[in-house]
Amino acid sequence: MKFCILGYTKDQRTDTEVVYAQIGISEYLELVGEDFDRFEIQRKRQDPKKYTRLKEDTKKGALLPPITLAINPSKVSEFNETLKSKNSEKLKIDLIKSSDLYILDGLQRSYIIKDLIDEGVTFKTDQTLLIEIWFESKIEHLIYRLIVLNSGQKPMSMRHQVELLFTTLKTEIEETIPDLNIYVEKDSQIRSSAKKFSFDRIVNAYYSFLTKSPEVKRDNLIVQKLNEDDILSSNEEELNESYNHFINYLKKYCELDVKLFRAYSSEVKGPNFKNWLADENTLKGFFSAIGRYASDDKKRDRIDKALENLIQSFSDSIKDPLYLEKFAEIKSGIDPKRYNVGNETRRLIMDGFREFFFEGGESSFEECWKNSAR
Repeated sequence: MKFCILGYTKDQRTDTEVVYAQIGISEYLELVGEDFDRFEIQRKRQDPKKYTRLKEDTKKGALLPPITLAINPSKVSEFNETLKSKNSEKLKIDLIKSSDLYILDGLQRSYIIKDLIDEGVTFKTDQTLLIEIWFESKIEHLIYRLIVLNSGQKPMSMRHQVELLFTTLKTEIEETIPDLNIYVEKDSQIRSSAKKFSFDRIVNAYYSFLTKSPEVKRDNLIVQKLNEDDILSSNEEELNESYNHFINYLKKYCELDVKLFRAYSSEVKGPNFKNWLADENTLKGFFSAIGRYASDDKKRDRIDKALENLIQSFSDSIKDPLYLEKFAEIKSGIDPKRYNVGNETRRLIMDGFREFFFEGGESSFEECWKNSAR
């Protein structure tokens, strides 16, 4: 394989090792694998027509902009000694063997290369591609880099940055929460058990948690930008603390999901809410409520108490302390001629949980839904 290490450097702020390399463009897919989009979950392929000029230029031998890759954080330690010794030959061999390379920036360029190869195009003999490889194992550095630093360097939305973050942390999150299964939508998995959530919905839940809003695409773009600017002005410690809070509440959410799924799994007739907590509206509403209310330790203690009480309250005598039939009744009363039903549903869920948290779990959800109805 025409692949060589060009140099080594280090991000002095985060102490992240970075390697620059050059590879033959025709051999790039051998390095990242032909299923290179296996980590790209929600970042759909863009309309190829938008890249017609770039594709034609590449076919003629144009040098593509560098592509940025990253090693799976859980595998970075395996490269430490080689990076320390700057043994380029060994590093090259290890990278070629590795199946843990992620594309951080360059997905559309990768699609172009694959298309040209599939079409039988023969690249120029000396046509190469520059790549930048990041070796970062610490979650807090990844959060800071992907959400804050990249936003100032690349024309990506913050939502896109959150996708990148969770792409690299998916396995670690699943290991942190036992039996959690974050699946890719294209896998078309049927939700046959609790603790199964699509990747995209977990990403949206975190985004809603950060922005304190159940709307990923707000009608009011000014408000959305102000919310995102607040996040982007956070320092590394604040972002890491926020991420840890999210994971803690995701863990509790999974516990609640187990209880609810079990309570409704035996239903034969009538409404079946066993997958209610896996619904995108519910995830957005719940985590935006957490984001809005959990501003300090005292309020987080109240949320923790409320959630623990809710989880414990599931029993044979009280099948559903969430009063989802009452929720469904109120939701059915939303007038589609006056309101966007999706927006109103998310708002109802967010306000219902905020009401429940404010009361420390002392009020019944029946009352919380009623009080939150427009």
